[in-house]
Amino acid sequence: MAIFAGAAAPASAAPDKIVFAWPGPPSSGMAPFTFAVELGFFKAENLELDVISLDGSGTIIPQMVNGSVFSSYITLDPLVISRQPGKPNFDIRFVYNAVRNSIWEISVLDDSPIKTTKDLAGKTIGVGSLAFGNVPMTKGILKRDGISLDSVQFVAVGVGAPAFQALRDKRIDALNLWDIQNVQIQMEGTKIRILQFPPEFHGVTSHSLPVSNKMIAEHPDLVARFGRVVAMGTVACVANPAGCLDSYWKYYPKPSADEDEALKHEMPLLKTRLDNMTVWDDGQPKKYGAFSERDWTTDINSLRVGGIIGNDEIKLDTLYTNQFVDEYNRFDQSAVITKAKAYKP
Repeated sequence: MAIFAGAAAPASAAPDKIVFAWPGPPSSGMAPFTFAVELGFFKAENLELDVISLDGSGTIIPQMVNGSVFSSYITLDPLVISRQPGKPNFDIRFVYNAVRNSIWEISVLDDSPIKTTKDLAGKTIGVGSLAFGNVPMTKGILKRDGISLDSVQFVAVGVGAPAFQALRDKRIDALNLWDIQNVQIQMEGTKIRILQFPPEFHGVTSHSLPVSNKMIAEHPDLVARFGRVVAMGTVACVANPAGCLDSYWKYYPKPSADEDEALKHEMPLLKTRLDNMTVWDDGQPKKYGAFSERDWTTDINSLRVGGIIGNDEIKLDTLYTNQFVDEYNRFDQSAVITKAKAYKP
């Protein structure tokens, strides 16, 4: 079911339809896409966007392979795991690095004696589910810090209110969920601290956009145009986050009928996600959509430490490509910023 679609293209050229799968219920993380629609970026690239909500990568990836879905917003792990012997070996590759710094965080109560990740030895860590994609990377961080994984207990506490209460009641020592969850618990009045990850885990992607290899081979221009719109939407949203949220609320309910209250609730959530979408290492070219090799070697090593995959060689060029990055960034950023700031809902 289409959630929203871009403006119609000129009659002389029917727009190419992009079916984009959002994993789970809609959230303001979609705002850069809605802003790109409202600012006419999809129309300018002769694209029409249809967004559907599907439940997780297990549902999404097969539809990407069969052509029903063009792309999605998912973690790297399912594709890495699929390259293992006996696994499905999905015929897709990641083409756009969407969230350049992992959204996963480890938080503790502000008065906790835990000051760094090295203090997690012998502690209990709450996670949404033991199957969540952050668990292998957290194990990789613990091992890097010299902590025996046998000394740490991972407990499934869910997300939102149940997870927050588990931390408040000190039934867990630390909570390992994502950026927006930590903003929400703080907005509810609970003082927490975010533990700093070791440097090699900073600036590593967590969610990105794949397409099928068939799409890359047969319609490279479509991949390039879509990625360019995603980049433009991100630049625009950073330039005018309030306008970006207003564009999102054209398609989805506001958290409050009062505009100020809605912005007060949603703005911190959007800004923390935008911060993670716009992280570059020192000296790294600020090119939207680009992956580094470290994005993948860190994830692979963490999956190995977590016991999710074995030591078989995985060819990185089967997992991702940077071939479209120059095309993604072929637009006038100053013009996009000017248009975003002039947006009136």
